Amino acid sequence: MAQPEHVLLPEDLPAVQRSADAASMEGQKSYLRWTRCRLYFVVGAAVAGTLTATADQGSGGRQSLIILSLIFFLMAFATEIVLLSSRPEEAWYHGRAVAESAKTLAWKFAVCADPFPQSISTEEAERLLNRQLSDIVAESPLLADYSSTGTEQISDKMRALRIDELHERKESYLAGRIDDQRLWYSKSSKRNEKKSFQWRCVLLGLEVLGASAALLLLVEATSIEFGSVLAACVAAGGAWIEVKQYDNLASAYALTATELALVRSAAGQVNEESDWSAYVSSAEQAISREHTMWLARRMRTRLPRGNRS
Repeated sequence: MAQPEHVLLPEDLPAVQRSADAASMEGQKSYLRWTRCRLYFVVGAAVAGTLTATADQGSGGRQSLIILSLIFFLMAFATEIVLLSSRPEEAWYHGRAVAESAKTLAWKFAVCADPFPQSISTEEAERLLNRQLSDIVAESPLLADYSSTGTEQISDKMRALRIDELHERKESYLAGRIDDQRLWYSKSSKRNEKKSFQWRCVLLGLEVLGASAALLLLVEATSIEFGSVLAACVAAGGAWIEVKQYDNLASAYALTATELALVRSAAGQVNEESDWSAYVSSAEQAISREHTMWLARRMRTRLPRGNRS
């Protein structure tokens, strides 16, 4: 089936949306990068501490290992300071909230759904859209510059779609919004489920190794105590799973994909302009509900601070 002519692509959305999306992605990358570094440093300190315990007293190697352990702890402390001072996760969360709210408004404007019905003039609709975009930015808890991609908020394709007939707007909305989001949530659910399984297998393997290391110590087959290192690895892996929220996202995304499939099915019953706005509002509520829940989960989640060894 051919793609409708006026489907909104990322470059057709308001500049505020594209700028907020870019800021959110950069915040996410920064937060995950610094978080990974902190976990690596903590595990490195545990390795250096274990090797220090097995080194000869008073040897130069032992002193070097103690210094290395100190360096790792200081680097972990430094990354913690960076995370606390720059708070890149805030740019990630709130940038995403602004981007998704702006995308919802852009689609509602383009397909003539409330609060931009076909009954109002294009000029009035554009004024209202600009005002509501300004309100979204003003109400965001994070004061950020969302002008990196330009200043044009209403693209030619948004205007062209708005003046199309109902069946054309409907086809464009179903293809560019409902189907696009449904497929994204479905694929993301499967990806998170796969990642969760992989990480659980890794943790299980580390726990088996930890038990084996303890058994070797018990039978005096070795004098090196690897248990603390493996425990640190398990703790770091568990913290990473908590940060990424693989299990929660897999379930939530699967539910949203199912809900959007039902929304898509209901589109066949909408053939009049009077029913169209209610349908779009219902569909956008299904999408925004997941964004709201995602933000709530993220704002409650912080990397556990107690696992230092």
